Amino acid sequence: MTEKNPEEINKLCLRCIRQCKQPESIVMLDCPRFQPRPFKSEKLKFEQLDLFDKREG
Repeated sequence: MTEKNPEEINKLCLRCIRQCKQPESIVMLDCPRFQPRPFKSEKLKFEQLDLFDKREG
């Protein structure tokens, strides 16, 4: 799956948790698959948290 640049994704799709992101050039008024994020954040970060400290010593 390719990673899409957030500046190139439709604004409605940016607020959705699904992976079917449409390009910014598409005008969308409504989406039948829209699932809003259950939290408020400006930017999604899907980086895994470090559970163990990588430093030695």
